[in-house]
Amino acid sequence: MGILEISDIDKRFGGLEALSNVEITIEEGEVYGLIGTNGSGKTTLFNVICGFLKPENGTITFKDKDITGLVPEKVCKMGIGRCFQTVQPFRSMTPMENARVARAYGRKIKKNTELSLNDIMDIVGLTEKQDVLTEHLTLPDKKNVEIARALAGNPELILFDEVASGLTGKEIQGRINLMKRLSDMGITIIVVEHIMKFIKEISDRIGVLDTGQLIYEGDPEKVAEDERVIEAYLGGKKDEYS
Repeated sequence: MGILEISDIDKRFGGLEALSNVEITIEEGEVYGLIGTNGSGKTTLFNVICGFLKPENGTITFKDKDITGLVPEKVCKMGIGRCFQTVQPFRSMTPMENARVARAYGRKIKKNTELSLNDIMDIVGLTEKQDVLTEHLTLPDKKNVEIARALAGNPELILFDEVASGLTGKEIQGRINLMKRLSDMGITIIVVEHIMKFIKEISDRIGVLDTGQLIYEGDPEKVAEDERVIEAYLGGKKDEYS
């Protein structure tokens, strides 16, 4: 039994089947990369996990507890954090104030076991900007505020949706280093990303969604060799990429 069990999940929007019989087990402490083309169901799956959407069928189990259909606030308090593709920090607050709000609504643990907010600012590289209004920060720093808020909620699992998108090569490497640091801290990670260098370098396993179905799960180094992935994700045959 993993820390997160996604079992037989179906999600439809009218006649569109966004997720079909999705089964994934996330092991405690692992980094799981989730890839797929636009519209393949990645963000929909995140929304189902976090309670923004309720599936037509299937269950989401976190630490042996059924969380299917729980409202997002309760999911957060159970220890699941999330960073969104479109950054949504409180623009009129500083990074530190953003983190304080997240802590107030996050998972409650013993004070002597949680990261201090100052430590979190250091981890995400915002110590020198922690008192600057978020609206004045660059995109990479706004993404860091999102990560700081997720960490402030005392999560055991964080879902990252395109955390490296829009960044330069140097900034992407910094994000890789940050993901590895969070993993070393014992946080379980699921990350959606289109940048293959990023996803392959940080992931223990990779899953590939195509039109709502999981078509591959396994070694990050072998994902580009799978014919189903090449056909769905790259739009060609294996011998065209060998």
